[in-house]
Amino acid sequence: MNQYLKLYPTKTYSKYIPSSDAMIHCDISGHENIVALVFLHGNGEDSHIFDPQIRYFSHDYMTVTVDTRAHGLSTRGTSPFSFYTFAADLIAVLDALHIEKAHIVGFSDGAITALHAALTTPERVASMVLLGANYHPKGVRLIPRLQIWLVYSWLSAASLFSTRIRKRKEIWGLMVHQPNLNIDELSRINVPTLVVTGEKDMVSQRHNDELSRTIAGAKRLIIPKGNHFWMFAKPDMLNQCVMDFLCNITS
Repeated sequence: MNQYLKLYPTKTYSKYIPSSDAMIHCDISGHENIVALVFLHGNGEDSHIFDPQIRYFSHDYMTVTVDTRAHGLSTRGTSPFSFYTFAADLIAVLDALHIEKAHIVGFSDGAITALHAALTTPERVASMVLLGANYHPKGVRLIPRLQIWLVYSWLSAASLFSTRIRKRKEIWGLMVHQPNLNIDELSRINVPTLVVTGEKDMVSQRHNDELSRTIAGAKRLIIPKGNHFWMFAKPDMLNQCVMDFLCNITS
């Protein structure tokens, strides 16, 4: 890597970026002036789940972590709470940071946001690493899906008495009602893609096999003995998976 590339400060540089009616929080580290590597977290989390990845990749890339609206330090706004809205928020971040095209690593809901961005603005997506993605609620295995429904039902009842729980209900409801993509839509995606699941993932292998077959040229990886959250226990393995993928598509 060119040693004369301008670096962001060692301490991550944070920004709040307006997107429609919300303020989206993001952190930027590493090198300016090269294709960015953007990390998108999952449901109910924030961008700090990717701290081990930022420490690793910011030596060679401009890394950007984004808090989904209503998560972390981002505000909710009033726009429809959907993955199309989240994809638009992502593009607003890229615009504000003058990033023409980005590699995207998305976990769970973050991977779903990446899929929607690849559908709506494919020219802005250099590649995608999809970790535990589903393109329809039925892609989640039956038992975890029933557990999600039970929690959502409890939150729906409790939300009548608590504003805080109403917010949790809306976030949890993403897993119940969304996403609602289909094979015809997914077949239009034409960006380099790596589809990753844990062997014991809550998203079915069959669902992700179909996803990888449908996206042109997509690669498929199953993590032995891994569950949906395998990357938290094995951050070095995730780093290596992503780096190998990026090196292969840019070599």
